[in-house]
Order: sequence, then C-alpha cells, then structure tokens
Amino acid sequence: MIAGPELERPPSAERDTSEGRPFGQYAPETGDFHNFVNLRLDGNPLFMHHTVKAVSMDSNAPALQNGSGARRLRTTEERRTRILNRCRVFEALAEELREQVLEGSALVDADRRESLCMPSDPAIFVIGSGRVRRVRRTPERELTLGYYGPGDLVGEMSLVDPEARLETVVLDYVEALRIPPRLIKAVMAEDLGFASAMHRLMGERRLLAERRIDALLTRSVESRVAEFLLDASSRHGIPDSRGILIGVKFTHQEIASFVGSTRETVTLVLGAFKRGGLITTDHRRVVIRDIAGLRKRV
Repeated sequence: MIAGPELERPPSAERDTSEGRPFGQYAPETGDFHNFVNLRLDGNPLFMHHTVKAVSMDSNAPALQNGSGARRLRTTEERRTRILNRCRVFEALAEELREQVLEGSALVDADRRESLCMPSDPAIFVIGSGRVRRVRRTPERELTLGYYGPGDLVGEMSLVDPEARLETVVLDYVEALRIPPRLIKAVMAEDLGFASAMHRLMGERRLLAERRIDALLTRSVESRVAEFLLDASSRHGIPDSRGILIGVKFTHQEIASFVGSTRETVTLVLGAFKRGGLITTDHRRVVIRDIAGLRKRV
C-alpha cells in the first residue's frame, strides 16, 4: 500500500471521473479505481506518503494484482467485519457503535517492506492478516517498539500524541482496517466499556515499554536476546520433536532492532546459544531445544 508521495493510477484514471463516488471506489463502467484519496476520513486534506493497492468499495470489483499475486476481494462489508471481529478490544462494543466504526473505517493492504503508516499520517489500524513492526527511527539507528499480527491494534498513541514519530513497517503481506483517531475518541466517549478496554491496552503497552527500558539499562544483550526468544516462543511457538519451533522468521537485524543492539552482536549471541545446545535453526527459524536453560540466561 505504501511507497512514495505519488499515487499510482492506471492510465484511464487520468481523467477526473471520481466526483460523487466514495474514495477508493471501483467504477464498473470504466474499470478504474478512483484516486484513494484527497481527503482524510474527517474531511481534512491528506498528504499521501504511499500508494494504495487492492482496495475496493465494490463487491463486483475484479481480482487485483499486487506483489503477492491475484486476490479475489470479498465485499467491503465482509472484509471489514471479519477484521474487526478479530480484535478483542472491540468485542464488547455495542452493535450500533460497531456499525459506526465499520462505516467510518477504510480497508488497506500492503506488501512486505512497505509502510502501513508513516509518522506524519497518524491513524489506528486493526491487523486482519500478516505481520508488522512499529519503528522509531533516528538518523543513526532504528528501534523496534513491537511486533504485531492478526487481531492486534496498532497506532493507539495517536489518540494522545498525534505527533508521535512512529512508522509501521510491513513484514508479511498485510490486510488491515484503518480507523481515524477522532472516530475512536467519539466511540470511547459513548461506550465506557470500550474506553476501559482501550485504556487497558495502552496501559499494558506502557508497562512493556518501561520493562524494556529497564532491560536496556540493567541487563546484558545475551539476557535480552534470550527474553526475546522466549517471548516469541510463547506467541508463535509450535511443538516440535526437537523442542519448540518459533513459527515466525526473525532476521538477526530485526532481533537487534528490538533488543537495542547490533546485528553482529546478536549473531554472536545466537551462535553461543547454538553451541550451548539451547537452540538450533530450521530454514531461518529458531527452535528452542532447552527452554529451561534459556530462561536461566535471562
């Protein structure tokens, strides 16, 4: 979905035929996908940093081609409902308010290494499929704040700090629901149960951030890498004859960005774990052979 400041459009979209249509809508009579979009969902001008692909408001739209191949789109309503239902934060939301969220949201999808959300475009996303990481960049380095997958909500900090300089980078093809922060705030004001769930989510992530800061200041890289592997095994672990297979691939650089170290140091630490019989690898995925021994390294 996201790549450069210019929107990619088919040649036939050069003529302005989008007047009177919802943004991003498929036009059956011309076969075009109209510009997505010149306005935010709240009506304010939007400077797009990226290109939207495979987004349609019409259930009759044909299968679309993108980097992951042709995908037949379901109706917009089906896709949005399916994604929202995966997120536990919205479970107790009243039906009327749920419909407001669905009507005010937009479907987006993005391929690997694209940016789902740029720092200057604050928004809240519910991940329907795929995997992303939240990144804070400086001229010297980058720090990964977290990895998120299906059912996770990201971008909640835009509710309290629209200027938060965070980027959401796609690791695997992602289908997501984009919800304007102003809509989430309005729903929180109407539904105290939903507001409580949002505050609980933000509190949990604040605690995780504080623990990571403590780890960066007081613990070794070896300890932080061991904790990363244990956490990954609890989220993505698959029982295996050799131990626990972490079902998601993490590069050494991705681990380094999360634990606040360098790729070279992480490579040395993982090599030591391997020689010590704590882990092994399987097609770039880690298998934890001795989970008790790995816990001792934390």
